[in-house]
Amino acid sequence: MAEKKQGREVAFAETYDEAVKKAIEKAFLKKGVSYLIKVDKVRDMKKGHFESRLKYSFHINRLQIEEAKAALTVQNLEENSVHYLI
Repeated sequence: MAEKKQGREVAFAETYDEAVKKAIEKAFLKKGVSYLIKVDKVRDMKKGHFESRLKYSFHINRLQIEEAKAALTVQNLEENSVHYLI
């Protein structure tokens, strides 16, 4: 039987930097925030050839939004390295 999608997860933040990804993971683990990382390969056209890089999207439980915000405010991440979706 197919599962019914409950809509419990919401997209919280995106980053292209692996060091920032690891910092966010550590912050979420310390605060007990459950998360899911979705990895997408993004291709950009640069001077006649394609460049690809990985985009890390963090999806969290919608009931833990405040805990996630509190965990990331302590980290002092650069604003241009993380794109918040909420």
